[in-house]
Amino acid sequence: MHANHSAHNYQALIDQWRTISQKNSLIFNKLTVYDQFPVFEISNQLVQRNEPALYISSGIHGDEVAACWGLLDWAKQSHDILTSIPIILFPCLNPWGFVHNSRTDKRGQDLNRIWGMDKHPFTEKIFLRLEKISILLSLNLHEDFDANGIYLYDPYIGNNQDSWADNILNAGKKSLPLDRRETIEGRAVHNGVIRPRIDNPPEDGIPEALYLLEKHGSRNFTIETPSEESLRTRISAQKLMIEEAVRLAF
Repeated sequence: MHANHSAHNYQALIDQWRTISQKNSLIFNKLTVYDQFPVFEISNQLVQRNEPALYISSGIHGDEVAACWGLLDWAKQSHDILTSIPIILFPCLNPWGFVHNSRTDKRGQDLNRIWGMDKHPFTEKIFLRLEKISILLSLNLHEDFDANGIYLYDPYIGNNQDSWADNILNAGKKSLPLDRRETIEGRAVHNGVIRPRIDNPPEDGIPEALYLLEKHGSRNFTIETPSEESLRTRISAQKLMIEEAVRLAF
């Protein structure tokens, strides 16, 4: 079903990103076209210096709209970050899904399970774009229909025994509580944190986060908000958690 609600207005989302890009002298680039929709990337000139960058993506699951609007709200108030460190942002990776309130693409494929494929029309331009980019922190913004609060994935890579995950969630708790479940999709949860091993990927395919870890070695968090809560509070929680993650890394 086509979603007419303003939260699914892709043109309005992109128009605001175009304005932010102009105000901050950012590079606003149509990276590819997928399912007849343009997919945009925002970066700055600092990326070309090959210094460790900030990577944030949202909207790979089109029905998780607060992730996209939360990233936008963060960018509106982050002039200093946008102009002082290398950034590469994907405001909405699945615009067809965003407009149609669909988790998947037009063919019913989960775009967050194809990042292990060498050739796919969705990821090939992204892989090429990221080929020579060094990434310090990557954030993948998501939502969860079954969630009763916020949580995140902090993949176990043997050396991340710090408090970053807890700090990020504590920031988000200003808007929404922690998810109370003890297991999520078969993985143990401790105070809202899931630490999957990178050698134990999902059986149905490689997600974006694992690709970023394996190919770019970045510190990665997948941030989740409960999609049944109000849009306003979800957007706020996303923004707060992005802010804290960026503060910790940069």
